[in-house]
Amino acid sequence: MSIPIRLYIISRKMYDRRWGKGIAKFIWRLNRIIFSCEIDPSADISPSVKTPHNLLGCVIGSDVIIGENAKILHNVTIGGRRGSPEMPVIGKNVLIGVGAVILGGVIIGDGAKIGANAVVLQNVPPESTAVGVPAIIIPRRNSE
Repeated sequence: MSIPIRLYIISRKMYDRRWGKGIAKFIWRLNRIIFSCEIDPSADISPSVKTPHNLLGCVIGSDVIIGENAKILHNVTIGGRRGSPEMPVIGKNVLIGVGAVILGGVIIGDGAKIGANAVVLQNVPPESTAVGVPAIIIPRRNSE
């Protein structure tokens, strides 16, 4: 587990307590200063998320949900869109490539892959790949 995720977990625990919001905000700022990443304490991120580059340059917005064993590379943005209160939901075992942007109330299915620098504005089905700006969906080929 990377240090930014550990700091997020501490800030999340503090955020859930009525008296801990100030501590959560301090830890959020510490994460931002040391690792150049912003992880909102209200996000719901599984502790098993893999972050090989310590979430360097990443932004994860409020109320985002990230499932187990997801892998997030650096400079990724996951958050809302103007005019929509909905936030992304990332499934289990998802790979999010370098510089990818996932915006709005999209659902990324289990086992999906988001290509480098892709801008995802629509749902991505399980076991498929999203690439391009805006992202197009490439379904998984059957190996039969």
